[in-house]
Amino acid sequence: MKLQKRLPSIRDVAKTAGVSRMTVSRVLNNPQLVAKPTRERVQAAIRELDYVVNELARQIGTGKRPYISMLALNVATTPYSVEITLAVEQVAREHGWSTSIVNTFTDHPSDELLDRLFAFRPEGVIFATMGHHIVDVPQRLVRAGVVLANCQTTQEGIACYVPDDEQGQYAGVCKLLEKGYCRPICIHLPQRFVAKTLRLKGMQRAFQKYNVLEKNQTHFVLDEVPDYLQCARFLDQALAQRPRPDCLICGNDRVALVAYQHLLSLGFRIPKDIGILGFDNMVGIGGLFLPPLSTIGLPHDKIGREAALHIIRSRKRTGVYRLSCPFIERASF
Repeated sequence: MKLQKRLPSIRDVAKTAGVSRMTVSRVLNNPQLVAKPTRERVQAAIRELDYVVNELARQIGTGKRPYISMLALNVATTPYSVEITLAVEQVAREHGWSTSIVNTFTDHPSDELLDRLFAFRPEGVIFATMGHHIVDVPQRLVRAGVVLANCQTTQEGIACYVPDDEQGQYAGVCKLLEKGYCRPICIHLPQRFVAKTLRLKGMQRAFQKYNVLEKNQTHFVLDEVPDYLQCARFLDQALAQRPRPDCLICGNDRVALVAYQHLLSLGFRIPKDIGILGFDNMVGIGGLFLPPLSTIGLPHDKIGREAALHIIRSRKRTGVYRLSCPFIERASF
């Protein structure tokens, strides 16, 4: 079996250039301190060996660039909230910081996983989740001054940056009802979702404002482990009513995706026969609906930015900070 070629080290560069490792380090970090002939000899050796700086070791060893570590619960493995991770990295780079990410698939990470997280000696830790969750934060993270992103906790003394699901739903439903729709079908997220309760509150506020009668509302709740195909069955039940519902408020854009396919297959015209409102602004998908889906965006980019800035700027405030969910107008109502 062919062995993988070893990457050249700083020791190899020093040997090739005929200098000490300290001299190579100076050329890499403070070239102005090295005489030009020696500097050029080291640089030639670097090119010859195709040497790449061990940036992680250099940063940790010199302490030049502080670290933010992220504990990511399903964030990096799904397309729905990856913007949180991207925003944290972008903000860190803008401020001369570095980032590391450790993925977890449970909100009760093991000590071994946390050891990996703290191996980078971070200045702060961000615990981010894919969906808006209530989490129980391990004491090791609490002591490290953790910041929560897209999740919150009942524990005191922790800053939490989350979407304002209630206000976002209220504003979006108001936009829908302004168009004259008045007999909504509502397909909610599973009961265990924090967002389900918050979005229902916002929806009810909008119904009260526009005098949408309870008898004209039809509500369904997805199973605890969502089977989005059941949305088609929900729609069939609702559309059999008289008078027939005239709009659909979706728990998220995945509900809307199934609804579009089913309604179009039944011959409904969107938005003429039925208006549709989504939620989430699913990455890369919202504009691909025909007609394009009007929805409510989740502020994942802003959540990531604020969580990172909380650490970089050494903010002392704690508690829950709700970031606005913008209405994104397209053509589905």
